[in-house]
This record gives sequence, C-alpha cells and structure tokens, in this order.
Amino acid sequence: MTLHYLLSTIFTVLSAIRTAARGPDCSVPPLSLPWSNITVSANGVAVTRGIELGIGTPNQIFSLRPSTTLNNTRIANVLDCGSETNISCVGGKGGVFDSSKSSTFAVSLKNRWNGSSVDSETASGAYVYFNDVIDFQANGTVLGYPLVENSDLVSGPEAGLPLGQNSSFLAAVTQANVAPSTVWGLDAGDRSLSPRDGKLVVGGYDTSRIAGNLTTFPLGNWTNQRPCPLQVVVTDVDYTTVDGGKTFKTSLLPGDKNIVTACIEPFRQRFTFLPSMVRIFIRRTGYNTSYPGLTFPTHSRPNGTLQIKLENGYSTTIPNDHLFNPKRGSDDNGHYVVTNSSIVETGIAYNADDDDGDVQLTFGNLFLTFNYLVVDYANNHFRMAPAVQGTQSSSANIITVCSPTPTPASKSPENTPGAKVSSKATVIGGGTAGGVAGLAAVSGICYVLLRRRRRNRQRQDQQSAEDTLSPMTSRTAPWSPVSELAQTPSELAL
Repeated sequence: MTLHYLLSTIFTVLSAIRTAARGPDCSVPPLSLPWSNITVSANGVAVTRGIELGIGTPNQIFSLRPSTTLNNTRIANVLDCGSETNISCVGGKGGVFDSSKSSTFAVSLKNRWNGSSVDSETASGAYVYFNDVIDFQANGTVLGYPLVENSDLVSGPEAGLPLGQNSSFLAAVTQANVAPSTVWGLDAGDRSLSPRDGKLVVGGYDTSRIAGNLTTFPLGNWTNQRPCPLQVVVTDVDYTTVDGGKTFKTSLLPGDKNIVTACIEPFRQRFTFLPSMVRIFIRRTGYNTSYPGLTFPTHSRPNGTLQIKLENGYSTTIPNDHLFNPKRGSDDNGHYVVTNSSIVETGIAYNADDDDGDVQLTFGNLFLTFNYLVVDYANNHFRMAPAVQGTQSSSANIITVCSPTPTPASKSPENTPGAKVSSKATVIGGGTAGGVAGLAAVSGICYVLLRRRRRNRQRQDQQSAEDTLSPMTSRTAPWSPVSELAQTPSELAL
C-alpha cells in the first residue's frame, strides 16, 4: 500500500464522519435504478430481471429484487450452484458471489459488522457477514458496503435488495451523497406476456409513471406475525366473471372476515391469499385438483377478473390477461419462458390445505404492476397511485423528496453505516460517536486494507508461480456488456 493510497483512505473516512453528522445533501439528484433484464453470468447467457449491482473487485454482477422485509443486502454463494458454470442456477438466483475472486472482500464478525439491524435467519441457513465494494451502475462506487452471503440448501437463499425500515442500502446511498434521502418510489414494471421494465428511485419518485392521485397510508406495525412495513386494510376481494352476458361477482373474503390486513411486498410476484380465500376461489373457478397448483387446461381458462378494495376507498382491478398466463419458468439458461402452453397458471399461490393462522395475506408484484409506490419511512407513511400501463414515456419526470434538516449520527456501528462520496468512490464506516470512534474507524479500515494488500501480493506471487508451471491454466472471462441473447425476458417465478 502506497503512502498516497493510505492518506487518501484516511481523508475519505474522515469525510464520511463529517457527512454522517451533517445530514443529507438535498442538491444531490435522486438515484434512479432500472428494474430490467440483467446479465448475471460471465459468459453473457444467464439473465435475471431485477436491479443491477456490481459487487467486489473486479465486479461480479447481480440482479436483485427489492424486499421490504430485508434490511441488509443478501446474495447467494457460488457454492449454492456448485460452480458459476451452472447457468440455470446462476440465473435463477440473480447471480452468485465467489469471495475468492474479489480482492476487496473482507469478512466481519457479526457483532462488529457495520450493517443494519440483523435480519431473521433460518435454522438451516448459513450466513457470512462481510464488506466489499459495490457499484450502482454509473452512479458511483461505495467501499466497505455491508453484505450478507446467504446459503440455505433446505429453503433456498433469500437474495434481495433491502428496502426495509432499517435498510443499510438506503442509509448507505444517502450518507454517501448518492441519493438525497431515504424516500423511495417504485414502479415494479410488468412481467406478463407484454412485459415492461420497472424503476426504483431513491430520494424521490417518477411522476411519469403515475396515472392518478397519490393516496396516503400509515406504516404498519412490524410484528413476527406480520413482518412487513407496508400494510393495508382490505375490505373486500371480488372475483368477477361474465357468463351468458351476465356478470357474477363473488367475494373471496369468508363471512367471518369483514376486513383483513395485507402486506405489500415487491419481492414476491404472486398474491398470497388466506387459505379460506383460496378455497372460495377454487369453488368459483371449478379448479380440478388433478392439476398441480392453481393451474387450468388452456381450453378451460377462467374468464374472471380480480378487484381489491381497501379501507379508504382505494381499489385495484387485476385484468384476466394478468391474472391467468401460460405456465412459465426458467429454462436451462435461466431465461423466463413459457414452459407449457397447454396450461395456464394463476397469479395466486396455492395454499388451500393450510390454516389461515399460518399464512400472511400478501400482495406481490402482480398487485404493484398496477400501483406505484412512494415510501417515506421518516414520516411514517407510504403513498400509492395507479401506475401507467403499456409503453412508458421516454422522458422521466423525477421529483426530489428531501429535508435539509441534519440527521444525527448513528449511535452504534450495528445500526446505520456512515458514508461519503469521494469523486466516484465512497467508504462506508461504522457509527460515528466522536473523534475516538472516527480514529478507530480509520485505524480499522487501514489495517484491513494493509492486510488485504499483503494477501493480494501473496496471491499474485502464487498465481505467477502456477502460471509458470502450468501454462494452460484458464482464467474466468471478465464480465462484458449484455449480449443479444441475454435480452430475453427473465425473472424468478415467485
């Protein structure tokens, strides 16, 4: 490590401390991140629909879906797929991480890690807490960003971009002056047979994607029984069909449930209804249980639509061509394609054999296809409006939401990371409790960087010796721009 590099690091960390104490910079434009098809394999074949992040040095590319139930960025380990050559697996997970290929990877003890409040963990899962470089496309670089490698061979890893109330992602981009505030606006896009890209805006929202007035909802109370911040009170869910020119409307809410509370969760695609609601839907559609899940033969496709009514009069209609679609899934390259055109599947998860008390009513991206979200955790509310359908306007109209009121520095390094932009790079430190903590952060980061430099030098010397002995040693090709093949629509089917 050169003296210049060391002094530059110290200056950047001290700048991070000043930024955390000063609060948000409202002159910074909102961070705009497309929700689109992203190449996630080195050979340019596997693609996944999500928000693109580059992690590590050199970048390993990920395509992550937003999650309001996560507070920290979780990614899958390469060993979950055996190797990065398992293209279908890599595409299905939105990318996999190989720590041995990142020169800036630094593992951390859980209780010394600079992420947010720790998310829930499964008994079968394995979790590695670490820090690394992260790139937000062309919007800047953050050093020391907190991440979690999540490996679970039983229930599967839960990789996602955290948009929870204590999100270290939102804290990082605002304290790094990559975004002006933690307010975020989301257009989930459309993954029907007529797909359109979505967009996440941090520090504001895009009015060009809003087709009506915004309605305000209070944030819900996070509990183990209802672990989500975006909650709405549902007064009815109607399934409407037309038969012989006559309209028939059936409420899916059982008679003993006049109102129920639902979570809005962009990480999920389908509706998760209460099992009693699914049983009413089954009876109304004449579902044949010999077909797996809520699927129907194409010739017996139901013709109904779904209308969701909320307590304040807000309502959303899910049309038939979105509620029912040809059965789709991931092919061998991880592309999301029609896998059986003789069957249509429903945008409602099958859980008719479960008990209502074991299931949380959840509205996923099928609901958000028709609704735009604006979430403001600082003011304890979120807003929702009908989303523009069809082809989006080529010109965005992004509104900045920012309060110049200084934000207090976090009390402990476990809660909120500090950050500062230095040209194109930002270092994320821990909490900033005075000059002693700042010097400790400087010392700690410098130690990590010095150790990393020595380790990289040893690795390079070892590789040089191996190359001398084995001239046929192959290297993984660097990530390259999206190929024509990689533009095939793709997304996980949850």
